Amino acid sequence: MSTAPILGVIIPPSIAMILYAMISTDSLEALFLTGFIPGFIIMAAMSLYAWLKCKSLGMERRARPKVREVLAVLRESVWALLLPVIIFGGIYSGVFTANEAAIVACVYAFGVELFIHRDMRIRDIKQVIVSSAVTSATLLVIVAGASVFGEYLTFEQIPNQIANAAVGSFSSAWSFLLVVNLLLLFIGMFMDIISATIILTPIFLPLLHKFGIDSLHFGLIMTLNLGIGYCTPPLGVSLFISGAVANRNILYVSRAVMPFLLIQLAILLLLTFWPDPVLLLPRLLLDYAG
Repeated sequence: MSTAPILGVIIPPSIAMILYAMISTDSLEALFLTGFIPGFIIMAAMSLYAWLKCKSLGMERRARPKVREVLAVLRESVWALLLPVIIFGGIYSGVFTANEAAIVACVYAFGVELFIHRDMRIRDIKQVIVSSAVTSATLLVIVAGASVFGEYLTFEQIPNQIANAAVGSFSSAWSFLLVVNLLLLFIGMFMDIISATIILTPIFLPLLHKFGIDSLHFGLIMTLNLGIGYCTPPLGVSLFISGAVANRNILYVSRAVMPFLLIQLAILLLLTFWPDPVLLLPRLLLDYAG
């Protein structure tokens, strides 16, 4: 439960990826596609470990659900499951753009909550809109500050200076990516992924060209790194949240997440130095040449 939310930042739709695409001017559709295969690899690896662990502990397998139980669950969740289908179907079929998809998803979610699930009432709409506006305004303040910071860096040619220093310090793209991974994992322990993406992307982008690193590949690696940082001991935010929910101390939670964390780190290293799984879908579906 502590480490699985990493999938939410790499399997679209991902706010961190939207911000990265906005800053890097990469295709958002292509960037979204980079997250599917890594996400399924992480899911498969973590599920396999959980299955082997439960089997070694001798846990009994639950009875298979009956057909009518499966149908009842699907009937209850079908409206939620249709949301990603509408979003990605619309984007990749060309019916609407990624930005327009946000509006479609919002209208769809409002309709489902109001008229089908009926978890929200008409008089609640004002409160929901105000709450969303406050959250959006907070994010936009960060974006504004980061944009000014990025312009200042460009004006002072600081990224170029960093790029020249990095090229002189690292002999290959491999060594550069390894150091960047360590740096992003550390930063992910202290900063939320949105702020870190906005602030760090303008600094790293000029370095990618120097080392011949694809920007889509780096966007996925950066997002995955910062996501893992959320649950990396001893300062990962997710660890404290999980500990509070489960009423356990930080040492207990840190020991519990360690196997899953090692799995994610191993997959991160694999994807860092083997970009083909990351870029496979953009190349196949969008004729991406990177």
